[in-house]
Amino acid sequence: MNFNKGYSLLQKISVPILFIFSSFNVVAQDGLTEFLRAGQSDANKLTNAYLEPIFDGLSYGFNGGWITSAKVHKKFGFDIGITATGVFIPSSQNYFSPSSLGLEQTVLISPVSGQAPTIVGPGDDTTYEVNDGNNTTFEGPEGLDFEEIFKISGVLTPMIQFGIGTVKGTDLKIRFMPKVSAGSTEVQLWGVGLMHDFKQWIPGLKMAPIDLSVLVAYNRISGAANMSGSFGDGGDSRPQELDFGISAWLFQAQVSKKLSVLTVYGGVGYNLVDTKTNMKGSYEISQGQILTDPISLSYRNNGFRLNAGLRILLGVFYIYGDYTLQEYNTVTAGFGFSVK
Repeated sequence: MNFNKGYSLLQKISVPILFIFSSFNVVAQDGLTEFLRAGQSDANKLTNAYLEPIFDGLSYGFNGGWITSAKVHKKFGFDIGITATGVFIPSSQNYFSPSSLGLEQTVLISPVSGQAPTIVGPGDDTTYEVNDGNNTTFEGPEGLDFEEIFKISGVLTPMIQFGIGTVKGTDLKIRFMPKVSAGSTEVQLWGVGLMHDFKQWIPGLKMAPIDLSVLVAYNRISGAANMSGSFGDGGDSRPQELDFGISAWLFQAQVSKKLSVLTVYGGVGYNLVDTKTNMKGSYEISQGQILTDPISLSYRNNGFRLNAGLRILLGVFYIYGDYTLQEYNTVTAGFGFSVK
């Protein structure tokens, strides 16, 4: 297996991730920072609703692809593979209703439907009015129209993963995504997991012709996007940027059965994901009005997941694919090689 070519392929399929985060630069200039005109409290609520679908989607995507079998390696056996998980974002997440956010002084005056696009939604124009005594109006950000660009509303989360057998029927798994960047926008990911064969400890199952194991895994994705362009910095030397970090835990039990070159596997697990997003720097909204570090958002996604998949092993090489049912369903595919 040529991993120089594999690494190059991974960078290429990382383009959708880069597109998402580099697009923060675009939506910043076209309206995301315009939410700051609503005042700090309303701006947090509007930004939260606008960005929530993409961070939810990413959090589910980066918990995919941890296993291709419930069987652990022998000591010092290993595997190396490239995997990509596609996340299906429900069409119900294309819009949000500003009137349901409990805004203090801001109303959506256009469109009359009362629905504004989220970041994954269509490129609809929106106009807000701020009842601040001046009847300030501003244009909100358009959606990036994922269904038009990708032909499906979703995101793709690629990575490289390495696993090695250690002691007591336990595999150590390490994964990462090459740092991708465009201009001042950068995204990077790493993760670590432990998979343990628990069948060995249960006398009644020890000789069963199946493999059973449990997995505990952690992912971390972080990055920053440039938010400069719409407002002056009020003399603050710090950069205007949107920092984000996603921490994703997965707890899962899985079973597999090997049938010649084919392995059938499945698992039931629980996602535990925290996302923190902060808009940093100072923003001079108007003469004498400066907001400093104005946005601080936190998302939490917890929930059960159920997945099933197939792996084909040809000598030391394998290809695999699986599907996961959860709040945002995912499909995962990958290839690599494994030495037991």
